[in-house]
Amino acid sequence: CVGLLLAFCPAAFAQEADDAALIRAQGLTGSLLAPSPATPAKGVLAMEPYFLYRRGAGTFDNDGARHASPAGGDQFRGYASIQYGLGDDLAVQILPGFARALSGDHAMGVNDLPVRLKYRWFGRGDTGFWHPSLTTGLGVTLPLGRYQRLSSAADRFGSGAWMGTFQAQMQNFFVTDGHPNRARIWTTLSAPLGAVDVHDISSYGTAPGFSGTALPGAGAEIGIADEFAIDRHWVLALDVAEDFARPAHLHGAGAPAFGSSGNRFVLAPAIEYNFAVWIGVIAGVEYAPAGHNYSAAITPQVAVNMFF
Repeated sequence: CVGLLLAFCPAAFAQEADDAALIRAQGLTGSLLAPSPATPAKGVLAMEPYFLYRRGAGTFDNDGARHASPAGGDQFRGYASIQYGLGDDLAVQILPGFARALSGDHAMGVNDLPVRLKYRWFGRGDTGFWHPSLTTGLGVTLPLGRYQRLSSAADRFGSGAWMGTFQAQMQNFFVTDGHPNRARIWTTLSAPLGAVDVHDISSYGTAPGFSGTALPGAGAEIGIADEFAIDRHWVLALDVAEDFARPAHLHGAGAPAFGSSGNRFVLAPAIEYNFAVWIGVIAGVEYAPAGHNYSAAITPQVAVNMFF
């Protein structure tokens, strides 16, 4: 038995070294929905601009049936994930973005601005299925986007409220039959830090002449993702997530009725092409095949991921 163990150990160590070399040589952009961990080292700058076309696909009612929604909610959106390593395990991230309404006045404007501080607790540079990394993040969203006194509901680009965010993400690298994989599991929690004044047409479904306040609803997301490398350049990616949301609570004459909490199931298949380990492009589509008391949308998107 001892002899078998001694014979097995060098082979196992050699396989681990081969797998680690495969992973280090593999380009991966990251899937469409899963959040990224802290940057791999101090001084590293990670940039990933996204371009999306959000097309409304109805709404799910309390029983899960999909109904057509009024036309006018389609938008072209762009945003960038910009992350900088303040330390080997500490990073700051901002996600500036803009949107253009594809109906109404075809208005264009900036979105609310998320800012996050991330810390990796363990696992930097580790490979192997049983050697994950864990990153948590705290953030705040600055209310920069237009949300009230709109020409039409299609012109909404923000909530008007400061939002707090907590995020936890676990990531691991492993090899299956000679193909590198990167798996991620995450959860995101968000909640408003206070109510906002609301006037006229707004992001909260109010009508002209409305005057009151709104407390945005809290939200959460849990998800799992995997990237499977076909070769050093081509990679298949898939996100599977569940979103949860509480409705906004409005006060004021003529305020819409307080709605019900909702949820939706989200899939986001994509394909990547990585020119090198530091730059790649990903294209795919995010859609919700099922849900309750939640909007549905089909969102084709493309992004370029770069490390410097």
